[in-house]
Amino acid sequence: MERVVRVDIPPRIDDNAIVGTGLSSWVLRVDAVAKCYTNPDERDREVAIYERLGRHKSILPYYGTFEASVLLQFASHGTVRQYLDCSHNMPPLAMRLLWAEQVTEAISFLHSKGIFHCDISYDNIFLDASCNALLGDFAGSSIDEKEPFGWYGTSHSHPDAEEPSIQSEIFALGSTFFEIMTGKNPFEGRKSNEVERAIRSGDFPSLDHLPALRTVVSNCWRGEYATANELLQEVRDEAGSRCLLVDQRQEQEPHSCQSCMLRYT
Repeated sequence: MERVVRVDIPPRIDDNAIVGTGLSSWVLRVDAVAKCYTNPDERDREVAIYERLGRHKSILPYYGTFEASVLLQFASHGTVRQYLDCSHNMPPLAMRLLWAEQVTEAISFLHSKGIFHCDISYDNIFLDASCNALLGDFAGSSIDEKEPFGWYGTSHSHPDAEEPSIQSEIFALGSTFFEIMTGKNPFEGRKSNEVERAIRSGDFPSLDHLPALRTVVSNCWRGEYATANELLQEVRDEAGSRCLLVDQRQEQEPHSCQSCMLRYT
């Protein structure tokens, strides 16, 4: 009688990565990088967060640990910032709206698990081979109200925020959407103390040149959303309406994700 063997694959592993199984093991093919840490507490924090999160389509995949490092999916197009910096033209608006939706999905999911990212920006949004946005870098994040090891950039945080909260995360998302839409920091070229004064007084940058999400960004900065899920619905609504009104001039020369492969040296 033939023996039937069931091999349980860890939930964090995509079935497509499996190239073979045996009686007590499996063989995987993955494009992974080993993230190393100078602070072991930050490594432990990132592992704890990934273990709680499991798999999510908008979170940078985690494959486990190796010695003192953490194994993560290789993001072949780097971060959103790197991608925009090396692009000759801005990617299609539909692509950028998708990134905004994907990162908001990720933040909403984090909040449902008792986690605050604490450093949301386009520097921590990674792009896979298909140019899907994946949120990463949880070494400085807060879990179960523990003090974070990191903090939002000056342009992504209200200066009076003393601890991470839903509102601090949404504020940071507003600045991140600005970056995704323009490729620039919302307070580009301004000193930290000037940025803090401007935010305190409600003197935010003009949004007139943003091709989309102007009202959403303004509402994020002004604390108009109670939850990330509420914000997500607004982003989806605008993304849906924009897809029906695509600017054909922008789409005349399709933007190839492959044209901007990040070269690592």
